[in-house]
Amino acid sequence: MPSQRTNTDRNSDVAYPSVHLSRLAFGSCHSRGAVDKRLSKSRSNNNGGLVANSTIWDVITATVEPQAFLWTGDAIYPPMKLKGDTPLDVMQDEYKQMMTNETLGYANFRRNQHLIGGLHGVWDDHDYGGNDRGRELTDKKRRRDVYLDFLGVSRSDTTRRQRRGLYSSVEFGSDIESNYSTHYAHSDERHNNKVKVIFLDTRWHREKHCIPSVGSNPYIPFGAIVACITRWITAGLDLPSYLPSWICSSRKLNAILGEEQWMWLEQELKGSSASVHIIVSSIQVLTTNPVVESWGHFPHEREKLLKLLNTVSGVIILSGDVHHAEISTTSSHHLTRSRIHSNKGAIVEVTSSGLTHSCDGPKIYGPLCRPILNLFPSHRFEGGNVKDVSLPSYYTGVNFGSIDFDWPSRSFEVNVHDEHGDVFLSTGSLGMDSSAGLTTKELEVVAKCIDGHFLGIVTRMKYPTVVIFLLFCCYFWKPVSSRLNWKSRHDKKD
Repeated sequence: MPSQRTNTDRNSDVAYPSVHLSRLAFGSCHSRGAVDKRLSKSRSNNNGGLVANSTIWDVITATVEPQAFLWTGDAIYPPMKLKGDTPLDVMQDEYKQMMTNETLGYANFRRNQHLIGGLHGVWDDHDYGGNDRGRELTDKKRRRDVYLDFLGVSRSDTTRRQRRGLYSSVEFGSDIESNYSTHYAHSDERHNNKVKVIFLDTRWHREKHCIPSVGSNPYIPFGAIVACITRWITAGLDLPSYLPSWICSSRKLNAILGEEQWMWLEQELKGSSASVHIIVSSIQVLTTNPVVESWGHFPHEREKLLKLLNTVSGVIILSGDVHHAEISTTSSHHLTRSRIHSNKGAIVEVTSSGLTHSCDGPKIYGPLCRPILNLFPSHRFEGGNVKDVSLPSYYTGVNFGSIDFDWPSRSFEVNVHDEHGDVFLSTGSLGMDSSAGLTTKELEVVAKCIDGHFLGIVTRMKYPTVVIFLLFCCYFWKPVSSRLNWKSRHDKKD
């Protein structure tokens, strides 16, 4: 394996100066239970999915042969029967299964000789320890260390082992010329083969949603579905605009990354000379879909991030979490693959979620997946569906992502593959040497998640109806509220 440098580059945690990247892969949401179910089904009928005795890792190896793999969240899931937060010993067992259970395919994938750039990543809620959980989760330091063990991070790496969060950076390649601008990495004179990957931790410091999520509450049936509904209500009624920050925590400053991580991110970008900047966020940044967790539910944080990335050259956002794949953009006029090579005028995000399962699988709410996606299209990239450019740029099957780097043309392309390895979504060619460069006004009109789309309905309701509804909510809230923060008395702030 090429030489790896750790903690010696002031602008990256890990560096592979001799790895000239041509292709990497990424993905999220890997469930051992889903693998067992799919393998059992494929062995019995040998149709409709992965071939018998194969896994998604075999497909990634055969079709992409990546030099590095990026986890964008949820590398493990707790057993289905487990309710509430996941105990540390259960998480350790799931990580052990990933590393040693040959039927899952990951153990063999890690031994792939083409994987010279290693495996890197960041957690989302399930490998963090609780559905929708944020800063209130207990025992975060030990959970961090278990995840770092899973990634193979040395116990002697005190920088990452003592960091309040799993945020980190990895750099591939080296400088060919040395006279680069260091002002937020937007020099047009950059001629190197460096790729910088920045992993953001969207869990450790994240405040609660405006209406606190009950997704991890074992006492509320279908808590995850209830949490989706409360997020939709928050966005539809634009609650953050009316409620103070002491009630609506999502309005607070640094509500996702925390002050320390924000300072780190700014320094990582300011000092970078890389040609390509890959920003990994486990939750989506640009989506307008209010049902899912996203930066959109923390509007101040989202605005701050977009302003920061707006001047960064060769930037692409990768995300996971939502159990479908999608390409999103900041452009109000919807960029298409045929006219995006320069990257000018848009920040692009590619979501790949569902290495083993997808949103249309569950019998209860699976049929709602596509209708909900179709209901919120304003953030979506047009023409990204390579099967039919007239169709929306999303995919609801099992999937993984890849990035191809074309250094002679100074461009790169991000693709989403289906379970057979075929490309289903694609950004087309993205330029390395330009930034989005959106004006202040253009940034202000980027499609939002919290947009008050229910307010028109509410204003047409009779006032007595509204009063009755509010009284009902208050009556219902009292017996339930004591259970919403079912572990709050025992929560520790790490």
